[in-house]
Amino acid sequence: MKVSVLVPVYGVEKFIAQCATNLMDQTYKDVEYIFVNDCTPDASIDQLKQVIEQYPERRQQVKILNHAHNLGVAMVRKTALNAATGDAVVFVDSDDYVESTMIEKLVDKMLTTRTDIVDGGYSIVNNGTSVKQCYPMHASDKAYLKTYLCQNVESNRIWGRLIKTSLFVDNNITFFKGVDYGEDFSVLPRLLINARRSWVDECLYYYRDDNSQSYTNNITTKNAISFLKAQQIVGEYLLNHPRWKTFAVSAQMGWVNVWRFARSFNVERSLVEEHFKLKPTCLTTQFLTALMKSRLPFKLVNFIYMSSRRIYLLMVK
Repeated sequence: MKVSVLVPVYGVEKFIAQCATNLMDQTYKDVEYIFVNDCTPDASIDQLKQVIEQYPERRQQVKILNHAHNLGVAMVRKTALNAATGDAVVFVDSDDYVESTMIEKLVDKMLTTRTDIVDGGYSIVNNGTSVKQCYPMHASDKAYLKTYLCQNVESNRIWGRLIKTSLFVDNNITFFKGVDYGEDFSVLPRLLINARRSWVDECLYYYRDDNSQSYTNNITTKNAISFLKAQQIVGEYLLNHPRWKTFAVSAQMGWVNVWRFARSFNVERSLVEEHFKLKPTCLTTQFLTALMKSRLPFKLVNFIYMSSRRIYLLMVK
């Protein structure tokens, strides 16, 4: 099985050498590396090339693609995905780093379980110190997706997962231009509803949360709009999917969370209504949405929402 490693490059000159070194050191050999330079303003590409020069046996496996203009992380991921020739892909952000055995262990699990997506565990790193270890949820495909769609329960990430390339191609799934905040969410539920999932209970990926130059470090109006568009994309896809009824309540719990997001970050109601047009149909989520839109104190409505979601998740199978 050939694996394509897809890496965006922007503003990571302090971190990319460690990331690239770990990728070149992978114990798995049948790999292609696709780095996409999104017009990085620093010396990231120079740092990357210096690392590659130290691995002559890997040079023929490396592609560095260059955007003529800065297009954002969603289009970087799309460019890399379109260039991938592997049977499976794994996304790695260039300010993060991985275990040298990551690809080998994820591939072994994919082959033995015959699944489409394999999750690995990950560590959250701050100032060089691992501050939290996160392990994959053990659940059926249905229970996992229901939990994920409720939002802010399971990690919203596409990196660190091994995903069959055919899952993107066969279901016409890709990233959307301009959706650079919430871009992982815009894709992952659409993959999961069509996939079989397995997991590896080891921390194989190290997520760095202290890079102030990353694409999505703050909630700006632009980021809020991107988040809303991602929610609209996923909602529309699920509504038209044959399995919609199975996941309708979970998806609508997530729609309530859109309004919770708006309240939390003082996003104007008119902005939400302009970019997110989905309306819940079940009574519970209709009630919770009305509460979130009301003038009642956020602390109160958030307590009611979180309590309702907690009760719902207890019943998820």
